[in-house]
Amino acid sequence: MKKRIIRILSLVFVLAFVLTGCSGKLDASETIAVLDETTNIRLGEFSLMLRYQQAQMETYYGSMLGGGIYQQEMPDTGEIYGDTAKKSQMDEFKLLYVLEAEAPDYEVVLTEEEKAAIAEAAKAFMDANTPQLKKAVGAEQADVEHLLTLMTIQNKMYDVLTADVDSAVSDEEAAQKRITYAFIATTGTETDSEGNTIDLTDEEKAEKKAALQAVVDEAKTSGDLSAAAEGKENITVNTTTYGADSSSPAESVRAAADTLQDGEFAEIVEAETGYYAVQMVSTFDREATDSQKETIVQQRRDELYNEKCEELQEAHTFTTVDEVMGKLTFSQTFVLKTEQ
Repeated sequence: MKKRIIRILSLVFVLAFVLTGCSGKLDASETIAVLDETTNIRLGEFSLMLRYQQAQMETYYGSMLGGGIYQQEMPDTGEIYGDTAKKSQMDEFKLLYVLEAEAPDYEVVLTEEEKAAIAEAAKAFMDANTPQLKKAVGAEQADVEHLLTLMTIQNKMYDVLTADVDSAVSDEEAAQKRITYAFIATTGTETDSEGNTIDLTDEEKAEKKAALQAVVDEAKTSGDLSAAAEGKENITVNTTTYGADSSSPAESVRAAADTLQDGEFAEIVEAETGYYAVQMVSTFDREATDSQKETIVQQRRDELYNEKCEELQEAHTFTTVDEVMGKLTFSQTFVLKTEQ
């Protein structure tokens, strides 16, 4: 119970954001979509979540991709990114409202404690933002409260819809190996007058391979590749786990490791960009295997949840009001408020 309330409060804490640029006032009470021809979705709710996601994008990726991300064209379709974001957001809102409509059939309700926490969090959000921001977003406290209610119901419905997931995972299905591998690059660091990387000579590559082999020889004596590689110039070392479905580390490294028993070393592996030394630490890592079991069960839960959500949505109608959707433009930028 407390964990759910903490999630609600922390969500509203990060919902605080700031506005750059001018914007007209939105009417929060306008209907932007309708579920089952009877349940109206308020513009204020939709705008609040859309602007929050915009603020996340602008805050974290604006410096890398340039400002005004939501005004940029999608390279594959030519559509403005903001319009694509609105459509995606509306799909999410459809699911939220469907889950709210279906919740009584699954005996999913909010406790009085949760309702009180939501009301408190909504007030905190309204108090944390400027009148200018609230005007631009067009959300009232009721919109914040209902949005948080929808998210809380979604969390509870996830648990209910996935309660009967198959949680049995065998050691064989989840088995993970633990290896240590060291790498030395054979790509040049110098460039010519045109900026092209100068390839190493065969002699220089041979020297690097010999340096890595020396590390392996030392490790065979000590039994520890990681310790042998520590502090060696231009050699990086990693210890990791992998299983049958893993895509990392490099395929050539996994292939070499699969031939080894505990404690054994592979012959130097030659790759396009350098050489690898590989040691098998354990052909069966208990901790990593148990962790992978949890991952597999979570994947099953997510798949089951998505399947059941699709079934539930098929039983409902959903229409958007294009005229109201068009009022949500991207002439202004929203960014998350930094902690003081």
